[in-house]
Amino acid sequence: MNFFRVDDLPYHITNYSTEEVASSFHGAPATAIQISEFPRVIRRDSEVVHQNAMQPALTLLAAAEFKHANDEFLKALEDHRKGDFRDCLTKCGSAFESVMKVLCNKNSIPFKENDTASALLKNLLQNGRLEQFWEQPLMIIATVRNRLSSSHGAGTKPKKIPEHVATYAVNATASAVLLLCGEFS
Repeated sequence: MNFFRVDDLPYHITNYSTEEVASSFHGAPATAIQISEFPRVIRRDSEVVHQNAMQPALTLLAAAEFKHANDEFLKALEDHRKGDFRDCLTKCGSAFESVMKVLCNKNSIPFKENDTASALLKNLLQNGRLEQFWEQPLMIIATVRNRLSSSHGAGTKPKKIPEHVATYAVNATASAVLLLCGEFS
């Protein structure tokens, strides 16, 4: 039972993420299950969004192939919960790019490790059934990161990111993960 539900608190505990690793048992080769991510407390602002986007995205990202994207997205959710909205945007963008790299690799779509979100998304769209008009709505995650996050210097004016912008970013990232994984998995 999730104790946050008792008083309808706006938080959720994520699941463990595990991966299979090669090991040995009394000198014989064996496979072991290792915990790669421990549960974290994340915000649950909307039950509908949580049930239809956040939880399914977290379940998808718990797969071993998405280990790095999962870590980045969980850190984005942690930054969101702690009110560090600029870093939240950075990590949402990183998670989005990591997911696209995994999908390119999994589907034998050529890419370079230093490709931008734009290049990765164009490669995916050219090799899938999604129409080109999806490029602009999906690119908003990277655009928000590039324009507002801590991934680029603030210059002479500090950037104050409102909570609702960070909330949009985490929800958009979860939705983008579901859309792209649904198309390319």
